[in-house]
Amino acid sequence: MIGELTISIKPLLPVITLVVTAVTILFVDVFGTRDNESHYGYLGLVGLALAAWFTLGLWDKSSLTFASTFITDKLSVLTSLTYFLIAGLTFLFSPGYLHHEGRNLGEYYALVLFAVVGLIFMTSAQHLILFFIGLEVLSIALYALAGFVRQRDLCNEAALKYLFLGGFSSAILLMGLAVIYGVTNSLYLHQVARYVAAHGASATFILGMSLVMVGFFFKISAAPFHAWAPDVYGGAPAPVAGFMATAAKVAVFAVILRFLDSAVFSVKSHWIAMVVVVSVLSMVIGNFAALRQENIKRMLAYSSIAHAGYALVGVAAASRQGGAAVVFYMLAYSLMNLGAFGVVALVGRQNESYVNISDYAGLAAKRPVLAAAMAICLFSLAGIPGTAGFMGKFYVFAAGVKAGQIPLVVIAVLNSAVAAYYYLRVVYMMYMEEPREEYQISFHPAAVVALLVIVVGIFQLGIIPGSLLSASYSSFALFTF
Repeated sequence: MIGELTISIKPLLPVITLVVTAVTILFVDVFGTRDNESHYGYLGLVGLALAAWFTLGLWDKSSLTFASTFITDKLSVLTSLTYFLIAGLTFLFSPGYLHHEGRNLGEYYALVLFAVVGLIFMTSAQHLILFFIGLEVLSIALYALAGFVRQRDLCNEAALKYLFLGGFSSAILLMGLAVIYGVTNSLYLHQVARYVAAHGASATFILGMSLVMVGFFFKISAAPFHAWAPDVYGGAPAPVAGFMATAAKVAVFAVILRFLDSAVFSVKSHWIAMVVVVSVLSMVIGNFAALRQENIKRMLAYSSIAHAGYALVGVAAASRQGGAAVVFYMLAYSLMNLGAFGVVALVGRQNESYVNISDYAGLAAKRPVLAAAMAICLFSLAGIPGTAGFMGKFYVFAAGVKAGQIPLVVIAVLNSAVAAYYYLRVVYMMYMEEPREEYQISFHPAAVVALLVIVVGIFQLGIIPGSLLSASYSSFALFTF
């Protein structure tokens, strides 16, 4: 009995570690002194490191636990490690930012840790109700984080919009799950797949699957379900916006791949067409809307919509190569996007008063380190060779070509060329324009460490991507794709 309990608990050790760390931070915040509030972030980093250590021990130990609802496989391990990295970098960017805002409180770090718990449940779920529970844990934490700086009107607006539109998308997704359950009498992914293979896909089942996919598209801010993203990312605190734009997207893409492979692969002709249409709309709308933006956070928000479209090219490939390429791409995207939002947090200063692209004029002359880090992140987002962004796009587009999605890949390449303009516009502003005022930017040492990790990661994945690519392929070894 004790042995069985140990076997069941082991896959949950990372989750337990994060929950204990979050609760500890809350207790320290309430009962401890606030002489140095950045200690909350360092305590969170310790918890993330322990969770990562427990997770690495599960790499070659695939298992189904808790009535076969929670799966531990290489995909869940790889994505969990990605969440820990994103959360850790967010913690490193946060102390200086929150100090300027006067909001460096323990609940901020606890909420991020609870969000990571939700992310883990989402990508490890073999039962769609467990996935939905994880999604709600994540969403509740993000609602609070989006409005964390309560004295700023844009933060309050971002939180309310995310609450209402996020709740609406969750309702659509839940309705789709209800329809699937009504048809198949199960919400286990493998049982849904077994039913569809035996009885075929009825019109009602296709309706349920479509509603679920629409819910997924909302969560990754793919067009035409993207309207919430620019306002939410633009209003939320910059470190939170970076976390939302990366960690949540990684999780939902992993869930999409698992759902399409494990539950509805036999009817792929129905969902591939939907994915292709959404991919094209996301790339076109995201990139052309970004061209018109003067606010850099809104530009990055529209950019994230376009990047969701690029990643969907790999999903449309419906192959192991496509799935592995999506996982690689999302990690690369997370590094470069989080780095860009991190620089925005440093340049924006108190109340994020400096978030227009024109505010970056002459940044290279006054703060060359910040300008260089921002330029590297933007080059990677644009897909310049030698960066992680280039390799990510290369693998995704190669998977699309191999699967016969050549028109979609051509559209993606053309959109990448369009996107280069608005990324390089910021670089031009930093290096070619004269400073419009003196930059008063105070560096927190933790933020410098975060930028260094991101820059090294971008170049490592852009020049020697083999290790991560191999791990990505390994995570799809047992998939139907």
